[in-house]
Amino acid sequence: MCNQSVEIVHRGICHLGEGPIWNARLQKLFWTDIYNRKIWAYDPEKSESTVFWNGKYQVGGFAFTRTGNMVLCTDRGVFLLNLSPEGIPEQEPEILFEIPLQKNEMFNDITVDPQGRIFAGTLLRPDFQHGTLYRLEKGKKPEVVLKELYCTNGMTFSLDKKYFFHTDSNVHRITRYRYDCKTGEISDPQVYFQGADGMGSPDGITLDSQDHIWAAFWGGGCVRRIDPAGNVVSELAVPARLPSSVMFGGKGLEELYITSAAENAENVVTGYRSDGAFAGGPVYRLLPGVAGREEWLADF
Repeated sequence: MCNQSVEIVHRGICHLGEGPIWNARLQKLFWTDIYNRKIWAYDPEKSESTVFWNGKYQVGGFAFTRTGNMVLCTDRGVFLLNLSPEGIPEQEPEILFEIPLQKNEMFNDITVDPQGRIFAGTLLRPDFQHGTLYRLEKGKKPEVVLKELYCTNGMTFSLDKKYFFHTDSNVHRITRYRYDCKTGEISDPQVYFQGADGMGSPDGITLDSQDHIWAAFWGGGCVRRIDPAGNVVSELAVPARLPSSVMFGGKGLEELYITSAAENAENVVTGYRSDGAFAGGPVYRLLPGVAGREEWLADF
């Protein structure tokens, strides 16, 4: 099914590359390097990556809006970043939602639902306990959806929009909820995927056009494709121990992009461990043999 040749498209070493989003209008891939407080953009037409935004916040996740701007979920709260028609930041981000974050709490990953709502999860370092999942909707106050989470990561929705998937990496689990698209409410949690020792932890996820989930496995050095019943049907190795997230992009959404993290601060400079083994930090691309589904835009 898959051309398993993995190529590096961004050779810069991200300390913690995360949250890739394909922008269909701009035909570019965007992702955040959380600890370095940067958002990068990759243009496949030019085979070139550039720093899109370099600010004072750690951006755990972001989304593009229907008006052509960007919502940033950070360690300081939720902000709106206004962009020019060409997709260039025009000014400093402005606060969008007042959410009181605790010390060492930050947003870690987000997704957008078909109605343009944002689901955004927090984590607390260093114990990774007491995280919260919020639902953000225009004209309303932030609503708490889930509490007492460890580490919210990848989230997505089924093709029929009847199910919501939520990853809690520290318990190696992806949970499936029934989803009411009209209200944004979730219910009836069921374990969709439970990882085992030695697999690594499911991290960022995305959905393909056949209703299968693709998940990066942090510590597992691979991405896995999971069918609607929760069974792993394929596994693709990545030359990094810490792949962090996945996103379909390119023309026809036929390419799969994979972000990764360097294993520790020393690897940020070189991308290699002291023993010479590759440690990760670039962005990779492969041809999975199946197309993705276009991401929805936030209604803000």
